[in-house]
Amino acid sequence: MANVLDILRLTPKTNCGECGFPTCMAFCVGVTTGQASLDKCPYIDKAILKEKGLLEDKTAPQQEIKGIDPDTALLKELKSKVKKIDLGSRAEGLGAELILLKDGTEGLQFPYLGRKVIVTPKGILDESGNELDPRDQILLYNYVFFGGKGPLSGEWVGLESFPNSVSKVVTLRKYTEEKLSNHFEERTKDLIKVCKKIGGQEIEPCHADVCMKIPVLPKVPIQIHFWDCDKEDGFPAKVKVLFDKRALDFLDIESLIFSAERMAETLCHAFG
Repeated sequence: MANVLDILRLTPKTNCGECGFPTCMAFCVGVTTGQASLDKCPYIDKAILKEKGLLEDKTAPQQEIKGIDPDTALLKELKSKVKKIDLGSRAEGLGAELILLKDGTEGLQFPYLGRKVIVTPKGILDESGNELDPRDQILLYNYVFFGGKGPLSGEWVGLESFPNSVSKVVTLRKYTEEKLSNHFEERTKDLIKVCKKIGGQEIEPCHADVCMKIPVLPKVPIQIHFWDCDKEDGFPAKVKVLFDKRALDFLDIESLIFSAERMAETLCHAFG
């Protein structure tokens, strides 16, 4: 069986989701862990699969692989990839600082949701030396792999403005916008307070009750526009999340949505 990167080279790398996985990388991990077959991707050339001997034999008994966490497998693959990267060459583009750890390992240090993190080939740690949640590590490794591609545009757009985002808008609304609007209804001052705790800044002029700019990552800021409820007129609280127009130059769309989800979780957890 080919490894994850061999399979990834055969995919279109557009993260279209037609295979049932959120990203091409996740699909490739699913293939190597027995959770998906190569023919689930409609864009992989079957002739190439046959040539490389990768087409499944439908008549052969399939061995089910159990107990393998796709996130863990993906994280292992990402760690192996980061070993081949010149971290120093990517520091400036990512808004990061190259540092030397006690064991002689190089790492990239930058802020993530109000705390400094250190990215190394062995894992991603916070300032206290604790390893981050695997989901956060996958997000941050993806940020490093994108490498930073110039300055931000300064123009703000909704997720629906990005290509192949129709199905993703629902996810963003459910796990970020509705989560924030429900949690901070009639608590506008609390929302401002917790946003500032993770480096958020108020935006002026603001056409909502609260407008905050959150630096989730140095090159991935997110705006929150919050309208509180109006019980007299029967309007519930509402949140709209905006991204820089060039956001997809710094993260793929799935990682971008996840960064917004983690922002929402952090803000809600900070207030309780």
